[in-house]
Amino acid sequence: MATDKTFLALTASLLVLVGCGGGDSNGDGGSTADCGSQYNPATNVLASFSSFDVNEPERLDYHMFRDVIAGVQPASDGDAYGQSVARDVFAETAHFNGGSPSSGASAYTSVRNPLDLINLVIGEGTIDNFNVGRRYISSCIDAGNAAQYSTKANDRSVQFQENQDDKVTDTYSYPVLTWVYTPDEANKVIRVVRYQGQAGESLITAAVGVQYDDLAFTAVGFNPPELLTASFTADDSEERLGLQQDFLNSDRDEWIRSSSNTFDFADQTGVDCARVVLDYAEQTAEVFTSTCSLSGSDCDDPAKREAQYTRTQDYCGNFDDGTGNSYATQAVSGRQ
Repeated sequence: MATDKTFLALTASLLVLVGCGGGDSNGDGGSTADCGSQYNPATNVLASFSSFDVNEPERLDYHMFRDVIAGVQPASDGDAYGQSVARDVFAETAHFNGGSPSSGASAYTSVRNPLDLINLVIGEGTIDNFNVGRRYISSCIDAGNAAQYSTKANDRSVQFQENQDDKVTDTYSYPVLTWVYTPDEANKVIRVVRYQGQAGESLITAAVGVQYDDLAFTAVGFNPPELLTASFTADDSEERLGLQQDFLNSDRDEWIRSSSNTFDFADQTGVDCARVVLDYAEQTAEVFTSTCSLSGSDCDDPAKREAQYTRTQDYCGNFDDGTGNSYATQAVSGRQ
């Protein structure tokens, strides 16, 4: 689909941007009436929170992996394979999104990660400059003009601080927060967020790109996504988690976990790539796994591994639909 290609191309270009990393320090910098490609209302944002944990039921409805965690649950309690897949998707995701409990359940009671937090902050309207940015994009949609809100372009940064007993206990730094509206290309709004971890932290980077329909885009509340792609990288880039969601025609999600090391998945040992494709309309999950097929120590050579394994059909991320192990899943209503 052409829309998919436009979305993926734009998010790919925006996700590689690198920048510096509630109140706003500089004000709006202009008026939302100044609609045009030369105006960019992004300012520095420094906001403080008593906790980065998200544990309120109504807020948990918006956590990024909500649909996937519900969608991998097998239709039958007696489906041992489906249960093992659901268990491992739950546990492996928790390593990246701070989900609690990390095992032994079918839903998180708390999550803690930079992408879920900033999505909530934007949707709940608690940061003035983010609200200005969305009003600006909305006004440009009404005018039919291309526009962007970009911290990178303005050499600005977003930083959240967690404070307990008057001490900063954690920091989330976002080098990139961007909204782009391109009516000449696809009449879509694309939002990109990139997080950069601090030295010594497990989570190194996290990024998400979301596409919205321009006619449904609003400056207040949570905008319904059409497409989403996200990635988490941890532990010196050795551990990775990816998510792609399609809310348009195929009603499909794809969850992929990969590692430079091996891990256990769905009762299989020695896995370095596990991928689950969910079809919500058909209520099925298809599971793919792989292990490095190179000989000798070539699997430990990043260049050889990249060129000769992860880019070939031996890697689970490249397997064709219909070639994996499938099982029936529970129905998921009200996808976010």
